[in-house]
Amino acid sequence: MVVFPTPPLPEIMRSLRSSMASRDTALMIPPRSYRAFLAHCLVPGLLSALLLLSLATPAWSSTRSQGSSPAGGTVDYFELSGVIDPVSAQALTRVITSSEASRSAVLIVRLDTPGGLRVSVTDLVDRIRRARVPIVVWVAPQGTHAAGAGLFLAEAAPVLVMGPGTTLGPAVPVNLDGTTDRAAAAAYLRSIVSGGPRPQSTVALEAVSDETAAREGIVTFRAGTLGTLLQNLDGRTVTVDGQPVKLSVASAPLRFQKLGFFDRLLHAATRPAVAYMLLLVGLFGIVFELYFPGIGAAGAMGGGALVLSLYGFSVLPTSWAALALVVVGIVAFVPDLHSGGLGLPTAFGAVALVAGSVLLFPHASAALRLPWWAIVSAVAGTLLFFISIMTAALRARAARPPAGIEGLVGSVGLATGTVVPSRFARSVPRVPARKLRMPALAAASSLSASTGTVVPERGPLEAMLLR
Repeated sequence: MVVFPTPPLPEIMRSLRSSMASRDTALMIPPRSYRAFLAHCLVPGLLSALLLLSLATPAWSSTRSQGSSPAGGTVDYFELSGVIDPVSAQALTRVITSSEASRSAVLIVRLDTPGGLRVSVTDLVDRIRRARVPIVVWVAPQGTHAAGAGLFLAEAAPVLVMGPGTTLGPAVPVNLDGTTDRAAAAAYLRSIVSGGPRPQSTVALEAVSDETAAREGIVTFRAGTLGTLLQNLDGRTVTVDGQPVKLSVASAPLRFQKLGFFDRLLHAATRPAVAYMLLLVGLFGIVFELYFPGIGAAGAMGGGALVLSLYGFSVLPTSWAALALVVVGIVAFVPDLHSGGLGLPTAFGAVALVAGSVLLFPHASAALRLPWWAIVSAVAGTLLFFISIMTAALRARAARPPAGIEGLVGSVGLATGTVVPSRFARSVPRVPARKLRMPALAAASSLSASTGTVVPERGPLEAMLLR
């Protein structure tokens, strides 16, 4: 009997390492079966993706209310920032419905947007004009603006307020993912103003400052803080659904309406830089899981990131050819992992990654263009991942002994009884209690106690006497 200080690794680890018979092939991609790929990468990724999609439905992603709110007389507050995409547009509709159901005194929508993105502006405008609750659109704080689709929403509200240092307009493009007929947009905006609840003689087709908007009567008044806004609203009479309503908000409790967690995820994924980074993170997770299959954590996170990124790209005006070029560029980094150096595939991958990133949103407005810092960070992060992280992980795996009987090669044990080299042995010599060392695997079955030589035969050698 030979007692070794370190027990063999589990059998499942032995099967995962069985392809690495020598250190020379340590940096090669280990062969994986389709079953291993499904178990460790694809299935966890798809499950996480389905979980995200199921949780992102309106039943789970509805807006959340914070603060004590009796059934009536409350001041609802909702922030609509960033591009108005389908998620935020649906959230605004739900907030209006919730405020109507709770008979809120007023709904304040703080607006900061460069425009819309694949949303129906006419539906949102009609919903605001049909609302049975007074809606106040507040463009704040300093430095914010309401352009494109945001301008149409602001003009449709019974009360429009701007903070100091803010901008209203321009009216076009209404949606940032395409071209807009300027004449049609101007005509629609004038129809909103003429038939709206606020008497207004000027239409902000171009960008105007808060001072200009106040001087020309485009806004109701100016307010830089929420307290100032509520103070000016109290006692004011506005028209709601064709009826005059006097606002009483001096002592009304404030209730904050917010996007749900998964709504915030989907809304953030429509930002070009976020969708782009999620794509890279997802690809990195899949590559890591293919090289180091385990419980599927990397594959699950990579699959979830890919789902969010693909949702963002489906909403954004994406060039799918450029997106495919980005994916090809990432995959091109993989062959140089075999050699552990920088070669032509790495150079091609870097060029393809940069070219695909630049061409990713060719027809988008300036608000939807991929910033240069994102491209530079993506190239640097990709080089760091493949050249440093993956190479170091592969070398660390090569330095570890294989699992099972192969893992006992070179380890020292103590012979406490008869040493049995193999069940195929022709002779089983009795060895006194001495230190034993496992040699490299060889086809041997008998052992000489006097010389320590190996006699080749069928079966793996399990122990060798050290003189």
